Amino acid sequence: MTRPGAPALDGARMGRWSAAAVPWWVPRGVLVLGWAVAVLVAVAGDTSSCTPQEPAVCGPDVSFAVAAVVLLATPVLLWWLPLAGCAAGVVFAVLDLVFDDVRAANVAFALHGLLCLAVAAWSVAARRRQAAVVAEVAGTVRLEAALAERLRDTFPGWGARTVAAVLLLIAGTAGLAWYGHRTDQVTRHESAAVRTDAVVRSADDADDVIVVEAPRPVRLDVVGSYEVGQVVPVLVDGSWVRPVAEPEDVTPWLGGGLGALGLAVLLLAREQRMRSARRRLLSGPLPAVEVTAVPDDQRRAVLEAGMALVPVAATPTRLPRPLLTGEDVDWTDGWAAADEPQTVTVAGDLRDGGWVLLVTDSAVLLPEAPLRTPWRRPEKVEAPSRPPGPRERALGAVSLLGFAAAPAAVLTGLPDGWWQTLVVLVAGGALAYEGWGRLGGRPRGGLALGVAYVLVAIAAVRWQHH
Repeated sequence: MTRPGAPALDGARMGRWSAAAVPWWVPRGVLVLGWAVAVLVAVAGDTSSCTPQEPAVCGPDVSFAVAAVVLLATPVLLWWLPLAGCAAGVVFAVLDLVFDDVRAANVAFALHGLLCLAVAAWSVAARRRQAAVVAEVAGTVRLEAALAERLRDTFPGWGARTVAAVLLLIAGTAGLAWYGHRTDQVTRHESAAVRTDAVVRSADDADDVIVVEAPRPVRLDVVGSYEVGQVVPVLVDGSWVRPVAEPEDVTPWLGGGLGALGLAVLLLAREQRMRSARRRLLSGPLPAVEVTAVPDDQRRAVLEAGMALVPVAATPTRLPRPLLTGEDVDWTDGWAAADEPQTVTVAGDLRDGGWVLLVTDSAVLLPEAPLRTPWRRPEKVEAPSRPPGPRERALGAVSLLGFAAAPAAVLTGLPDGWWQTLVVLVAGGALAYEGWGRLGGRPRGGLALGVAYVLVAIAAVRWQHH
């Protein structure tokens, strides 16, 4: 197969293309940090307390359970899909203004929503500028009909995203069903319960647990603060006991179910978008330019000077003669085996978030995900097998200490409260992941490291509490 010719994207235009991009740390750093600050401000500004006179303050809140899904999804999406994360930040800011009566939270999330809106507008404008730069020089290419048809036949019937989405749909549906079941149970208990007074015999503010006599000792999970000897009104229905000030809240099942369904929809939409993009790319004609590229150890194409990353299909597909010249070629394996930059034709929407295919002299590489700008832009594309230098290894080793340092800090009781514990553990995990990358660790090893870290963190939290 002969690679179709296309005009080269010169260095000046590459510089303009890269300069137009939104830096990766804006959505994944500034906005995520802004989200964390807004959450802390909202928690600090909420001075309401649980009282028998106003049980709704600490009782179930369906609107908050739904809004919390958007709240918790915001930092994840900002890291994974920045534009979707910006949209989530704006939506939650509106929801908070409508449903939340905590003034500090309104202001904090409104400011974060405005930042998200500004970054979203910046991202859309940046992508248009990048497309305009490419359009100045781009030619047009089209794959041969027979080759395009053969490549269409290589599309997998079930992708990993689809399988994960189906499992999440099942989990989300089960969560919503269980929420409905538990809501009915609580309603029946509250209807049949008798109100009486109970004495607090022990209180553990760290674990948010109290033991009351009603009339036998009963252990209760609570939100408010109680003192030993305090008399509190409770509702009793056999073995079921709840403080009047804190009705039983089963809305986390609602939030969990909605969150699972939302993630399933995102994965299905991502899978469908990939399939639609591949079909469009194979149908042509497409705007195209020539650049140099080299594969990295994650089977992504690193375009010239690190200007962009293109995740390409990882499943080897053999294309027999006469579609390819010479011997049969594993088009993905042939690409991954190269360790030197080579000239490729990039056809499609060459901009951040766009979908492109790469054509070499012996391979056609279909995208697994949209193009994105990398975190670091090296001045020279290096072979992926290049080992880290002494400075990188030293920094990686120090960062990897976060694997043990964060759980150790939790064990010693240094973090005060759940949110400080969360911040310490997240920071430790981020350092460990960064250290693994600097030491040249492979993705599968990084996944194993992440699973191990989660297990260690859970064990540290449980040990510290007990």
